[in-house]
Amino acid sequence: MLSNVRKKALRMVGIASLGAATLTGGASFAAPASAEEVVLRTATALPRHHDLAKSFLDLFVERVNEVGKGVVRLDYIGGPEVTPSDRAAQAVQRGVIDLLYTPSAYHSGIVPQGSALIATNLTPMEVRENGGFDLLAPHWEQRLNSKLLAWSETGAQYHLYTKTEPPLKDGVFDLSGFRMRSTGAYRPILESLDATPVQIPAGDVLTGLERGVIDGFGWPTVGLAPLGLAGVAKYRLDPPFYHQAALVLINLDTWNKLPEAAQNVLNEVALEYERTSIDRMIEVGAEDAAAVQAAGITPLTLDEEGARAYLSIAYESMWDRVREQLGEEETAALREKLYQPD
Repeated sequence: MLSNVRKKALRMVGIASLGAATLTGGASFAAPASAEEVVLRTATALPRHHDLAKSFLDLFVERVNEVGKGVVRLDYIGGPEVTPSDRAAQAVQRGVIDLLYTPSAYHSGIVPQGSALIATNLTPMEVRENGGFDLLAPHWEQRLNSKLLAWSETGAQYHLYTKTEPPLKDGVFDLSGFRMRSTGAYRPILESLDATPVQIPAGDVLTGLERGVIDGFGWPTVGLAPLGLAGVAKYRLDPPFYHQAALVLINLDTWNKLPEAAQNVLNEVALEYERTSIDRMIEVGAEDAAAVQAAGITPLTLDEEGARAYLSIAYESMWDRVREQLGEEETAALREKLYQPD
């Protein structure tokens, strides 16, 4: 299973590099000049300094503003300080903001299909090609009045971190008695490992660890060191699981009013961004892993059988959650497009 995970990461790098080369070498973003440049109020559900948000700002916002000059411009107004993370999806739904970057887990209560994105082991390019993207997109339109533009940063995965070393049970980590900071992305695996999920803001994780409110937390494979958490956690549980599911959403009413030239720019950049963000996340993840190692965090590595069981728990628990939310028939249809058993 571990070798398959590594192969998947390498395949992502290959696809991303090929896609980026194709786009920069042959694609044309030229669009006819418009009488008036469209300006879209843009926000992130994550803090501006978070590695995921930085990737979006660098690879999507700046790129749109570069190739869409005179046609469409994204005006970044801020992150959670402007629109709280847990309300950002509703803000784009109402049109308070035009375009939003947000992890799907932040609004999976409204659009439960977002949980299925976390539990995929395919790339966005593969899911677009097999029709999975077209199967997913209408749910954001119906439930959030938003067009799903891009699904990005899938080169990032997730780890669990703890202050104390957890014991093993049947070859897998036993988190009984551990209070773990959680979001929708971690709750299924944490509950399956008998941990107690605790929902606190990301900015309170450091204080929660120091005060004993939580014993650990889940975090992507990027963005840990810059937030000052690396020196507090003592152990990282391996292997990583899932793939990041960050989404770019635009208010559907806003989208429908855009000139065709502006829509074309946004669509083309979205396709490019899905590819280039994979490379960015693998690169940043390597830097973050080095910082974590320097901070003295010890990786706890399972043997091959235990790792296989651990990953099975992670993926199957998330698909069980999707099944509870959507029912057997829709879950089976989504799983066929999003998950390829090893």
